[in-house]
Amino acid sequence: MTEPPRPPRRKRYRGTHPRRFEERYKELNPEKYASEQAKVRAQGRTPAGTHVPVMLNEVLAALKPSPGRVYLDCTLGFGGHAQAIGALVAPAPVIGLDLDAEEQARTRARLAALGITLHAHHGNFAGLAKVLKAEQIAGVDLLLADLGVSSMQLDRPERGFSFKHEGPLDMRMDRSRGQTAAEMLAAADEETLVRWLSDFGDEPKAAAVARAIVQARALRPLATSRDLAEVVMRALGINPRRYKRRGPGDTHPAARTFQALRMAVNRELENLEQFLRDLPWVLNASGRAAIITFHSGEERRVRAALQAGLEAGHFSEAELAGQAPQSREVFDNPRARSARLFWAQRAV
Repeated sequence: MTEPPRPPRRKRYRGTHPRRFEERYKELNPEKYASEQAKVRAQGRTPAGTHVPVMLNEVLAALKPSPGRVYLDCTLGFGGHAQAIGALVAPAPVIGLDLDAEEQARTRARLAALGITLHAHHGNFAGLAKVLKAEQIAGVDLLLADLGVSSMQLDRPERGFSFKHEGPLDMRMDRSRGQTAAEMLAAADEETLVRWLSDFGDEPKAAAVARAIVQARALRPLATSRDLAEVVMRALGINPRRYKRRGPGDTHPAARTFQALRMAVNRELENLEQFLRDLPWVLNASGRAAIITFHSGEERRVRAALQAGLEAGHFSEAELAGQAPQSREVFDNPRARSARLFWAQRAV
């Protein structure tokens, strides 16, 4: 009698706990290891390869979705918001727009398996007019723009968005075009670096960090996320080898620099400004829009645009203060801590 074949052994990793993205096989397989997802979230972390939709209940309250309403998700990402709102606007489809074609393909398959009808478009929300033309509609009833980076992008080392993992310093939302972060970092002069760090990252020691980057790249190219993170930490007087996070909500010393560089690479504020100019004209009468910001520069621009829309009579009401997430959500999902929700309703 022959013995049944043994199941293949998982890949081994150093230490008692997986550290690299590809080693976290339980987190990457939620269907098989559902309890692992709950355990990770109870620790105030986001499971690898997933994304928790930020301020979901507050977004639902702001948009008030109902059956048949035309919903446009301007930053589809993992599709967490689209999944919840799509179920409430059915039988109307979800119109989804995202600059990241790689993640969009995964999201399209995931939502289809859940029975959500999705009309997916690859592009930036600065080009909303093209999306409406392709859909053959004049406007939408509900619109959401989540300006944050999805956890899937942050977690995948090959994307280069995160200081936590060693990977090429890329940071492009759309890897089919444009300069990488490494290329822009190599070409920018010190004055430009200071401006990026100050305007996009709110880095209080922008001059010191910019000077350190210029000095380091003169010795060798800054090609990986770890290269950049270590230069930044040393510029801030921190030994990269000895640094340890104090807790889930502790901000990494390089976080502001990575945010600033990502925003520069993807022209995020320029695209946001174009989106805000178009916003009143893509909403149907009484249509509602919600915008989630994560940075003071985004907040200022969104607040100013909604205020101007109120004064011009384009909007009948708006949230201008910026609603913050509940403390419980921040504990469960530390990446939500900087989120602020703004919304507006189009005048009739």
